[in-house]
Amino acid sequence: MVTVDCHLHLGVIDQHTPAWWWWEQFGFEPASVDGEAIIEFLDSAGLDVGMVQGGDIRRNTFNPDSPHDRNMHVPNEFTARQCEMYPDRLYGVIGVDPLLDVQESLHEIDRCVEEYGFRVLKLLPTYHHYRPDDRRMDPFYERCLLHDIPVQIHLGWTRTINTTMEDQRPIHLDRIGREFPDLKLIVAHLGHPWVDEGIAVVAKYPNFYTEMAGWAAHGMAPHQPVEEIYKALKKLKYYNCLDKVMFGSDNADCVDIYPLANEMSYEKDGVELYNKETLSKIMGGTAAELFKIKS
Repeated sequence: MVTVDCHLHLGVIDQHTPAWWWWEQFGFEPASVDGEAIIEFLDSAGLDVGMVQGGDIRRNTFNPDSPHDRNMHVPNEFTARQCEMYPDRLYGVIGVDPLLDVQESLHEIDRCVEEYGFRVLKLLPTYHHYRPDDRRMDPFYERCLLHDIPVQIHLGWTRTINTTMEDQRPIHLDRIGREFPDLKLIVAHLGHPWVDEGIAVVAKYPNFYTEMAGWAAHGMAPHQPVEEIYKALKKLKYYNCLDKVMFGSDNADCVDIYPLANEMSYEKDGVELYNKETLSKIMGGTAAELFKIKS
């Protein structure tokens, strides 16, 4: 079975990603990430495939000490070049600022799917200051249905000062699930810290999926990431949703987090959270099916 990391970021420091933003977001020495770096990361983790994303958050993300410093933009062309260099290893994730120019953004989605073969649209409501259920976003969900690609929506905590936390709660996906029942939707980060809301919408809607990228890194779940993931997985198992969980790293060395959560279940409950078949789905099987990646 193919193994897949469904949440990886690209960006060259100062060209795409300002050093000030890296320090604000992560708190350690900035590092450029291109396709070669991702491949090295995947190889070291024993993973086959990476879903790589750029993005454009220039409109609302700027240096608090220098408001004109807004160069936070990894173009889709850059993502496409990295994928072209590593075919069958890297697959592209579309990044747009959807409400900056709706028609232009929709055309960009078309271009990325038709010219580059990108497999999923990434939306960043908290960075772009809109709720996911804003009616202005409906054309984007319709476009995903047209191209038969999923949408991955960032829902969860971030250190970036200019983000709007009120826009990142999973409960805002409820209308989307009702009105777009065929839309495949990924609740990125499981909406941490609104984890129970994230679990609720994933359990409610058959075409909702999730990943817990960032929980083991960058301070999203800084206390006990293995225990936090174990607790979330236990609830997802109760709702028969483990086959909707995918592995995502957020560029962090955490490939052992799901086996460790299974070990914790043995220690605490005397039973396993999942068998090898389910773990195989989490580590790539579900993502491969969702993103149409051949084994």
